[in-house]
Amino acid sequence: MQKTKIALSIVSAAALLTLAACGGGGGDSAAVTQQPATPTPPTPSITVQGSAAAVQADPLAVVYVPHTETSTRPAFQSISHAAFPAQYQKATQSGAYTQVGIDANSLITLTSGKVVDVTGNGDYAIGRWTDGSSTIGAVNVNQGDHYAVGTPLKLLQVLGIGKTLACTQIASTSPTAVSGNFPVGKLNSATAVIDLNGPTLQTLNLDVAIGSDAHATANIVGTVLNGVTQSNGVLHHVQTLGTSQSQPLLAIGYAMPTPSSGDVTGVVILKCQ
Repeated sequence: MQKTKIALSIVSAAALLTLAACGGGGGDSAAVTQQPATPTPPTPSITVQGSAAAVQADPLAVVYVPHTETSTRPAFQSISHAAFPAQYQKATQSGAYTQVGIDANSLITLTSGKVVDVTGNGDYAIGRWTDGSSTIGAVNVNQGDHYAVGTPLKLLQVLGIGKTLACTQIASTSPTAVSGNFPVGKLNSATAVIDLNGPTLQTLNLDVAIGSDAHATANIVGTVLNGVTQSNGVLHHVQTLGTSQSQPLLAIGYAMPTPSSGDVTGVVILKCQ
């Protein structure tokens, strides 16, 4: 019996030591606080490649070429307009537009994906929505919804022989096949002539490389200077931009046929003088 009491005493002492080491037995010992794990930031739903200076005008001129447009038929969302309220045209801090619209009931908004080919100087900003979704549908990595936003400029009529302005390309989005079956292409060149007697778009020449088409061309003669028009087999959106009557900018959206790649769309900015 004595040996049993001694054994119990040893066990009791060991238990007390264990409780003391673990902070057991109540008292004023502080509870251990578990540190929260560092949260993982959410992946941005829209990414931007490039940057553009902010266009400060109000209203704004807008050209929008949806991926659903063809060379023979404008889509419901095909846009070329000189008076879109600035409050409805939304852009990121890097100048990539993610929303266009003339009123609250007709907004076209990019909800996820990429805005690429972004560039601009304050009188214009261009870009292409791709690899994502907008309120008009999904676009794959080979497709694009192309836009140009800028300071609207109404050219004045100047009568006389030879009263023209020659226009050359200064910026563009990468051309995309409407089918989405070909990698994005390249605008080899774009030139135009404005006849100030109208004013009208006297000529427009486009040269595109995409798929196996190294030089697919479109040539337009004698058409309106502003608006969405189909002529010479090409659907074109045209707006005059900037602040100078003698050196205006020309924003052109296009949907043109190519020999092997089907209809191709894009946007180009030209400087005229």
